[in-house]
Amino acid sequence: MSKNKNLPLLVTRGSYIFPTFEQALEIGRDKSTLAVKAAIAENGGKILLVSQKKPVDDNPKIEEIYNFGIIADISIKKEWKDGTSTINILAVDRVKLDNITLKDYYTADYTVVKSEEDKDDQSKNKVTKYLKKMIESQEDLPSEISDAVFGKKDANLIVDTVAYHLPFMPVEKKQSLLEELNPFNRLNIINDFLDEKKKSADIETNISKKIKSRIDEQQREYYLREKLKAIKEELGDMDEEGDDIKKYRNRLENEPFPQAVKERVLQEIDKYEGMPASSSEANIVRSYIDWMMQIPWWEKSEEKQDLLFAREILDKYHFGLKKVKDRIIEYLAVKQKTNSVKGQIITLVGPPGVGKTSLAKSIAESMGRNFVKVSLGGVKDEAEIRGHRKTYIGSMPGRIIQAMKKAKTKNPVFLLDEIDKMSSDYKGDPSSAMLEVLDPEQNDAFSDHYIEESYDLSDVVFIATANYPENIPEALYDRMEIIELSSYTEIEKLQIAQNYLISKVLENHAVTSSELEFTSESISELIKHYTREAGVRQLERLIASITRKFVVKLLNKEVKTMKVTPKLVNELLGKRIFDFTSKEKSSQIGVVTGLAYTQFGGDILPIEVNHFPGKGGLVLTGKLGDVMKESATIALDYIKSNHDSFGIPKEVFENNDIHIHVPEGAVPKDGPSAGVTLTTAIISALTNRPVSKEIGMTGEITLRGLVFPIGGLREKSISAHRSGLKKILVPIKNLKDLEDIPEEVKSELEIIGTEKYEDVFEQVFQEKPKKITHSLPLTSKPESSKANSKTN
Repeated sequence: MSKNKNLPLLVTRGSYIFPTFEQALEIGRDKSTLAVKAAIAENGGKILLVSQKKPVDDNPKIEEIYNFGIIADISIKKEWKDGTSTINILAVDRVKLDNITLKDYYTADYTVVKSEEDKDDQSKNKVTKYLKKMIESQEDLPSEISDAVFGKKDANLIVDTVAYHLPFMPVEKKQSLLEELNPFNRLNIINDFLDEKKKSADIETNISKKIKSRIDEQQREYYLREKLKAIKEELGDMDEEGDDIKKYRNRLENEPFPQAVKERVLQEIDKYEGMPASSSEANIVRSYIDWMMQIPWWEKSEEKQDLLFAREILDKYHFGLKKVKDRIIEYLAVKQKTNSVKGQIITLVGPPGVGKTSLAKSIAESMGRNFVKVSLGGVKDEAEIRGHRKTYIGSMPGRIIQAMKKAKTKNPVFLLDEIDKMSSDYKGDPSSAMLEVLDPEQNDAFSDHYIEESYDLSDVVFIATANYPENIPEALYDRMEIIELSSYTEIEKLQIAQNYLISKVLENHAVTSSELEFTSESISELIKHYTREAGVRQLERLIASITRKFVVKLLNKEVKTMKVTPKLVNELLGKRIFDFTSKEKSSQIGVVTGLAYTQFGGDILPIEVNHFPGKGGLVLTGKLGDVMKESATIALDYIKSNHDSFGIPKEVFENNDIHIHVPEGAVPKDGPSAGVTLTTAIISALTNRPVSKEIGMTGEITLRGLVFPIGGLREKSISAHRSGLKKILVPIKNLKDLEDIPEEVKSELEIIGTEKYEDVFEQVFQEKPKKITHSLPLTSKPESSKANSKTN
């Protein structure tokens, strides 16, 4: 045996070709490709083949390569577009390798090793006889072996043919067959392997029978995926999933993720790579990795520090709301000064449609931050806020983390919409979870059950909205600063429509202001007679409806331009839907105009009183609430206790029933502001004196005749002005609210403050009442009672 030097060495992942056999082989690794090209270009197609010890290694070290292989002649059958090749290999002889080296590809010195010569008939017969027994006893031998081996020239070729047809043997066994030079010993190695395999098979037979019925599509898919994965590894391809994991690793190395997050995600990636791709647990881990990599852990948007710009944005999108805008500017100013968002959470409270959500968007734009919104209406499960444990099927983070992912920065303006509509049940109390979100002392380490790592919410500007502050959970209410947005007045709605809504609707419908013009009178017609709302949503829908009807006429070439007037509004939208209450046409006895406040704004409320012979009863009609019923009782008792002061004989109460009626009986009415009106109406009816149709009044009365303050003066005064009243009487403590009333209302409406009912009586009847008794004296007891008292 002579030593030969330096041939290219092709390292395989466990592919074995025995001498005299020919086989095609796919190669894809760069070293393998270079070795093949060098063999063909420089060595006449001669190459060394050897297997690596661990087939899964992509770059085996020299000590991880066997030192016994074959020498072969090769040729390239096909070169593929992706750089891989299919080569044809004709094995020549066994060789022993020395001095394996690696530069661009592996090379080695080699020595040809010949098998022991057993060409005589005795050796051949011995091997053939042994092989026949093996074929009879070993069920795992392929059936084609008997056809392939018999008729071969010598024992070596017979045994190598058997080994060639046993592809399921492990690498170590195949290597031992290659290194063993005696053919009879090689046959013993094969037989021992088959015996061991048969014993293992016997032990597992029962288990195999049990699990055979459980083999389903998922296991089949797993097998095919793993096979495909191995093929791609052999070809040097990377699938999309592998690319994603590689990208995640690169991001973790190059981007400033928190150290705890880096360690956790790397741990999950390592776990994921060791799992079958089709297993349910692998999907859970992959989803978790995706979420952790997509949440903004460090990204921030650059913030604007310009209060004038903030004021400009707020004025651009919102009419009026001076107090609200001033408070927002104060908030932004303090934030800029302290460079911190810690403090109470701004909560915008008001009826639907008054601009709470759009205000929050404007705040985000004025600060230069991203805006994200979460609607909390109907949320009653704590997991909606904190997320589910990732061990549950279909689990995901809570709404807070989901919204942060959508925001893409860790310092957005975060709107918690409808926070007053959260509820709780057996699944937990979401308002308790919201405490950690909104409390500036805790939210720098918010805990979500899914991500299992603390998340910093301290840079988030939280803004909440609610319709009813009394429904906000008390613990949350304590952390909030309430900013109230009352319903818009008709004057404000007109301004909003002219300055904002009309241009917005025309732009959405590709109509110009020269083609379609809305007059102020037409907008007032819509506001007064086609809408009844606190905000302007329905008003916008009606303007859009008229615009759509114009577009139809325009495209039908019926008109080119249109000027919308009240008459045209009636034609396009049909008859009026609503009507506001107008003042009485003449002054009447027992009829007094009260002022009412509803969620849709203010209105006047006429109250009628009549009396007729009876037994001193009180009849109330008009679907009154408990508070108004109590007010009627208090008003009557006050008048009874001071009947002389108002010129009412005592017998009137004993011989008559009093009937109080508030029109529109189907509409519920309640509230603590009708006492003064009820008292005046009863006095007017019992004294037969009319009350001026030009006067309206509001205020609650006590048994001593004191006038208590009320709410909604702004809306009530505007409704009085709209209805044509000239004078309104209000509690004197409400005069501080006059600054909220529009100037055009105050210039045409006389507003008089009253402290006691005597002030109201004097303004209405133009005379002072006789001396009013504010302390109620005890009525004298009958003589018999006095006598009994003395006796006792």
